[in-house]
Amino acid sequence: MIGGVDISVVIPVYNNTAVLRELTIRLLTTLGRCALGYEIVYVNDGSRDNSLATLKELAAETSAVKVINLSRNFGQHSAICAGFEHVSGNTIILMDADLQDRPEDIVDLVQKLHTENADIVYTIKQSSDKKLTSRLTSTLYHYVFSRIVKTNVPLNIGTFRAFNRKLLEAVLQFKEVNVLYGPLMFFMGFKSCFLELPYHERPHGKSSYTFSKRLQLAINSLISYTDVPHRLSMMFGMILLFGSLLYGLIVTLQYFLFGTSLPGGSTLILLVLCLTLGSIMMTLGVIGSYVFRVYQEVLRRPRYLVQEKINFP
Repeated sequence: MIGGVDISVVIPVYNNTAVLRELTIRLLTTLGRCALGYEIVYVNDGSRDNSLATLKELAAETSAVKVINLSRNFGQHSAICAGFEHVSGNTIILMDADLQDRPEDIVDLVQKLHTENADIVYTIKQSSDKKLTSRLTSTLYHYVFSRIVKTNVPLNIGTFRAFNRKLLEAVLQFKEVNVLYGPLMFFMGFKSCFLELPYHERPHGKSSYTFSKRLQLAINSLISYTDVPHRLSMMFGMILLFGSLLYGLIVTLQYFLFGTSLPGGSTLILLVLCLTLGSIMMTLGVIGSYVFRVYQEVLRRPRYLVQEKINFP
């Protein structure tokens, strides 16, 4: 416990002004029952509504509310990183700001963390979103998780989780620019357990994670933590090469055995050319993705920039 803080709650904020006051009241009530010292660290990730003004009002009302205002929108994981690097508690809670994660469940999370003697407790939503696109992208993303950690990752696992200071310090040792904390925490190992919680609809607004963003997150996880795209491109190239050799063998056998060959024609030639060029471009795209990530890491640009901090020493 650093500076009298037992529990630190990290919450990235993006256009959540409608729920921030209710969220804070419920958090203060819950934390007052289960912690001697606590802090709520909001990270405003370039919100375009009145989230920052609301956060400033809340911070003025109680010193337990701390605000990190980023200079622009850097993305959820960069905002989470900013929160992780500024917390003081021995137990850290990560949650979303949309009230789909109930503040009252923090009591159960912290209790399970201690009773199981675990380093991290993940939450699993008992019921998932019924939209087809959400199910498809969720399934894809959890498949990526499974490929990364080489184990069965439960479906409907949420951002809401609790972990100790030891795991946080280990997380902060990973300095890559394109950090993704979901797969990273599984990748790290450590002793973990799961807590099932009921699914709650968000009371206001809609998720900023569209289908394209979810799909991009899954692709980023594949590229950042596995060599699956590279292996797939190699496999496709080998299949194309094998098919070409097989076709050549069939043409040769027909010529020597029957004196005929398969019909050529411009259609077949164009098909082979398109297939070959398409595979080459796809492979170059995969290689380019890895090269670009290496380039980003070499630049060593900061993950985020802070405009101002409120209630921090």
